[in-house]
Amino acid sequence: MHIDPKQLIEELRFSFQYLSKGLSNPNAFTGLNDTGEWIMSCCPLHTESRASFGISKESPYHCNCFFCGYLGTIDNLIENALDLNEGEGINFLVSTYIFEEKSRTFDMVDYIDNRRDKYVIPYLEESKLVTLKKSRSKNEVLFQSGMSYMRGRGFKDCTLETYEICVDTKTEMLVFPQRTRTGQLRFVQKRKIGNNYHGAKFINEGSTIKKDIVFGLHFINKLRTTTNRIKRVRMVESPTDCMSNYQIGIPAVSINGRILFRNQVRELQLAGIEEVDLMLDNDKAGEKGMQDAAILLDRAGLIVNRVRYPSFPVFKDSNELLNAGLLDRLVTYNVNLIGAIFK
Repeated sequence: MHIDPKQLIEELRFSFQYLSKGLSNPNAFTGLNDTGEWIMSCCPLHTESRASFGISKESPYHCNCFFCGYLGTIDNLIENALDLNEGEGINFLVSTYIFEEKSRTFDMVDYIDNRRDKYVIPYLEESKLVTLKKSRSKNEVLFQSGMSYMRGRGFKDCTLETYEICVDTKTEMLVFPQRTRTGQLRFVQKRKIGNNYHGAKFINEGSTIKKDIVFGLHFINKLRTTTNRIKRVRMVESPTDCMSNYQIGIPAVSINGRILFRNQVRELQLAGIEEVDLMLDNDKAGEKGMQDAAILLDRAGLIVNRVRYPSFPVFKDSNELLNAGLLDRLVTYNVNLIGAIFK
C-alpha cells in the first residue's frame, strides 16, 4: 500500500484553512519537511511555528505529534483535524482521491497503490464534440426536433449556444457537454429527446470520472481574476436547471445529481466562490441532498443560503419555475445554524 504523505498534507491544509479554527491555527499543515522517515508539518491540534507533527512515510502511515503527543491513524487524524464524525475520515480519503466510480467492490489497497503516480484522468477529445455538432448535417429534421423541444422548455437560442447544446443525430439524443473547471471536456451527457421514450433517459459518453465536475463552473472560473469575478452562485441539480437560472441572469452551477462531493466543493473554492444558494429539486431526495450539501459547504467555510420554493402551486425545479415566470422572484435566506437549516 502506498500513500503520498506530502499530497495528503496539502489536501488537509487546503480544507483546514476554511474551518473557523483555521483562523486561530493558521500554521497547521504548513512548514513541510522530509526527515527521511517522516513528513513533518505544523500540528493541526495545537498552535506552533516549528513543525513537530509528522506522518510516517511507510505503511501503515502513523501520525504523531512529537510535541503534544498525539498518536493515531490517518483516518482518525482527518476526523480530529477537520471536525468530522467517526468513520468520515475514510469518506474523506474516498471523496478526495477516488474519481472513478465502479460497480465492483472497491479495493482501497489496490486504489491507493495505483492512484496518483500511475493514473492520469482521461479527457474527451474536443474533436468528439465537433463531430457531434456536425452530425446535424446528416439529419436536419432531427436536429430541429431536438432544438424545438429545448425551446419548448423555455430556452432561447443564445442560451443553447452558450452551453454548446446540440443533437447527436446518430443516437437521436440531446448533448450536454460536461467540462472541468478549467474548460477541458471530460464527458458528454446525452438525453433522450422529449418525454416519451423507451430505455435509459440519460447516457454518459467519455470518462466516467465525474466527482469533480460542476456543470457551468468553467464560465465562472474564467472571471475569477477579473473585476467581474463571481463570488456567489445558485446550486442546482441538472444542466437544464443551471441553464434556466443563467437565462434570467443568475449565476448558477449544476452538480449533476443530488449528491455534492467534496471534490466539487474544492472546485468551487478554486473558482473563487464564497457563497452558495442551495436549490436542488423540490422533492424528498432533493431536500436530503440540500441538508447534506449545506453541512459540507459550511465545513468548507462557504456562506450557505437556501432558496425557498413557492408553497403553492408546487414546482419541481428551476426549469418549471422559468416557464412559469417565477424563477427570478424567489426568496433566499441565509443559513446561520446548520442544525436549524430546514426547519
